Amino acid sequence: MSGFAIIPAAPVLLDDIDRTETVRTAGLRAKIREILGTHSNWALPIDTLPPVAGLGGWGIDRGLDLRTDRLHTGGAWVELVESLTETERSLAEAVDSAIIVALLHAHATGVEVGALGSSANLLLPVDLSGAAAEEAPLAPVDGAAEFDTAVVAALTAGATLEAAAVVDLCAQGESMHANLSVLEAGIQHLIEQGAEISSVDVRFDERVHDVRSLCGTGSWTAAETGALQHQGVNDRD
Repeated sequence: MSGFAIIPAAPVLLDDIDRTETVRTAGLRAKIREILGTHSNWALPIDTLPPVAGLGGWGIDRGLDLRTDRLHTGGAWVELVESLTETERSLAEAVDSAIIVALLHAHATGVEVGALGSSANLLLPVDLSGAAAEEAPLAPVDGAAEFDTAVVAALTAGATLEAAAVVDLCAQGESMHANLSVLEAGIQHLIEQGAEISSVDVRFDERVHDVRSLCGTGSWTAAETGALQHQGVNDRD
């Protein structure tokens, strides 16, 4: 049996991002790190890691050099980005923002994260709708709050995850200003393995700056044919 973790993909829950951070939100970050610390290594549902992963898209001069596993900030990060080749820059710019946040949380926790196949434990960052409330970051979208509720219900109802229903909801995420692409890729991968997937044990489900933030864990067991596809996985736990 292997595990998976769903963590918030909002950068506001990273260290030293939110200047108005409260004790409550700091506690949410601690719960994310506690979950990540339950395994020494995780896999993201992507084919390969980028050379660097940073928050430049949000105007934050911070990021990881994944070739050396070093965090760079300020001028050092700017210099690193400027030193990238055109190919390296293209690879870095193509990475989903949720992947970047997950990598930064994992680095701060001190656990390893690789591409698909590096571990049987899947890390699935999600960003629910940023348009589900009047004071949310984006202008409200009709049905966004109900969409968030449907996603959480699909992940948590029953003992076994209704994987196809989750994938269907993920496909609607963009129209609701939610980023569920990594969750969709991870669940689709498990479906292809013929896996039996547990529902999510929620560790927290709270609003941070009027965006619903979900964090939880689950487990999955591969079918016999799927297990053969996992031979050679580096899962040290």
